[in-house]
Amino acid sequence: MAFNITDTTYAGESASTFIVKAMTGNETVQGGNVYIKDGIKKQFTIPRFDAEYEDFIQDRQAEPSTSAGDMVISGRLLDPQDYMIFSKFNPRDYEDHWFATQLNPTLIDRSLPATVESVVTQEVLKRHDRYTNKAFWNSQTSNASTSKYKYYNGFIKKAQLETSGTDATNIVSSPTTLSAGNIQAELGKVYAKIPSALKYDPNFKIFVNYKTYDFYMDSQINQTYKGVDVTNNGVGRYKGLEVVKIADFPDDVIFGAKSTAGMDSNLWVGMNSTQDASIQLGKLTNYGEMYFLKMLMKVDVQIGWCSEVVLYGSI
Repeated sequence: MAFNITDTTYAGESASTFIVKAMTGNETVQGGNVYIKDGIKKQFTIPRFDAEYEDFIQDRQAEPSTSAGDMVISGRLLDPQDYMIFSKFNPRDYEDHWFATQLNPTLIDRSLPATVESVVTQEVLKRHDRYTNKAFWNSQTSNASTSKYKYYNGFIKKAQLETSGTDATNIVSSPTTLSAGNIQAELGKVYAKIPSALKYDPNFKIFVNYKTYDFYMDSQINQTYKGVDVTNNGVGRYKGLEVVKIADFPDDVIFGAKSTAGMDSNLWVGMNSTQDASIQLGKLTNYGEMYFLKMLMKVDVQIGWCSEVVLYGSI
């Protein structure tokens, strides 16, 4: 089998197709839990409108002269930050272990046979999906300079830092190490902190990691009455709210927020795939056998209203 790689650059509209669609493999995005705001050239302000609904009401008058109700217009900033992928490889490494013919066509070169460049790019993008999923939640700019998660503050850190004012995060006091024995009681503390208007919102979700989710499933099996038997999984809901398990989410942390794939989501991801993102694959040198894959990305996350977020634990 011949291994021919032609110099390939995915940029502009192509990068948007590949990177944005590839990111649907990201568990946070795939679950419809965040709104992706693409096309941010530098910064984008999430518009926010706030007002007390009762303040607008007043007695009917033939010629009203007094305005009632204060409308507060504000915003939160999405400021995507740069990072990159750069990796070298030798195509001959695939000669003894080539499995391209066994792969189903997926995102890149969907209508074409699997080639070395398409397979390598797809596999790197899959790993990037895993990275972005973890980065959305775990990133913090206070990390050491060598950290892979230093480029922006993720959802948890942003909520953790908002501790004062009218838009302060609802912080659950005295968090502890979670277990199957205490998870239901600790979820009760989270539920108690949810603003009343959101307790019955079907889009308000409770995010945990796989281990905590398993604790919750086990707690349902372990109940003496009204539990589930060991042949079934537990129900991924708490008092009607969906409990969402996220890979690489931190231990002993619970995060609650209204989250959808639309603009009404309280969780936003900002990027600019059209201009700032690119994927390039080609020969490292004209005379050598080594090839490289280079990918540029620019990402940030933001919370619309921290006052509508509940945080248990910290990072």
